[in-house]
Amino acid sequence: MLDFVPYPLVLGPRLLEKPWGGRRIETVLGRALPAGQRIGESWEVYDRDGGSSVVLNGPLAGRTLASLRGDTPFPFIVKILDAAENLSVQVHPDAAAAARLGGEAKTECWFVLHAEPGAKVFRGLRSGVTKEELAAALANGSVETCLHSFEVTMGDTVFVPAGTVHTIGRGVLLAEVQQNSDTTYRMFDWGRPREIHVREALDSIHFGPRSPDKIPAQLLSDDGQLARLLMIQCPYFTVDSIEATGTFTLDVEPSPTGVPAVLHVFAGEGELRPFRRGVSPVGFTRGTTILLPTRDLDFELASGATVVRAMLFRG
Repeated sequence: MLDFVPYPLVLGPRLLEKPWGGRRIETVLGRALPAGQRIGESWEVYDRDGGSSVVLNGPLAGRTLASLRGDTPFPFIVKILDAAENLSVQVHPDAAAAARLGGEAKTECWFVLHAEPGAKVFRGLRSGVTKEELAAALANGSVETCLHSFEVTMGDTVFVPAGTVHTIGRGVLLAEVQQNSDTTYRMFDWGRPREIHVREALDSIHFGPRSPDKIPAQLLSDDGQLARLLMIQCPYFTVDSIEATGTFTLDVEPSPTGVPAVLHVFAGEGELRPFRRGVSPVGFTRGTTILLPTRDLDFELASGATVVRAMLFRG
């Protein structure tokens, strides 16, 4: 996967209508949406058999990520999710369960961008809930009594390892990074007539003690102009949050596997300039997603007087 990004590649999003979707990607994040549609997901970086991110700029415009990266699929997916209603109660398998069930392992992490007052997420089971108790609750429709939930606010980070029962509650808008997997075992869907996978879900859940609800951010640096926080680091992805103004240098640590980093801008506008001769700068605005060249380890970002808020996703 080394060196397949010759210059910063601006990627186009894929918008998906969902029965639980809403309009907050437009009303909160300021991104135009198709009229009259309940948009639940915007896929910012994706590389699946059913589709792949499309390059919007430069000589490679119109090419897909899949056509550029060689034989190895891009290892993670970045999405924006808007839950106007509760998502289904679900679980994703770990590697062992995926091997048993013929799926793909999936660990994910959520970064809350907006939450209505009292909005919550469901993550894990209440203390002491057994497999037999959960199966009975699924059968009689009382599954919510088995779920652990908590309120979230803007800026929260919620880590969801494979094997964790979870769902996003109504009123939450978040960014998600996940392993490149599309295996979801839906256990309960609040009365919506969709396929349910109870057997596979019960075979995938990790019963026992929960890990902490929220992951505290770690301050990496703050020079008064650029503040950088480590939001999550796990074997599958690392995510930094960036807030800055003016002109500043963004350092990107090289990936040991050669996976390009992804910059997604949530606020501000300006220009990204690689420190390499012959590589043109790339303009960005709110909502821009940029795949960064692997051979460049630092970049200059010029934002003028606007404040840039962004996340840097790394494999």
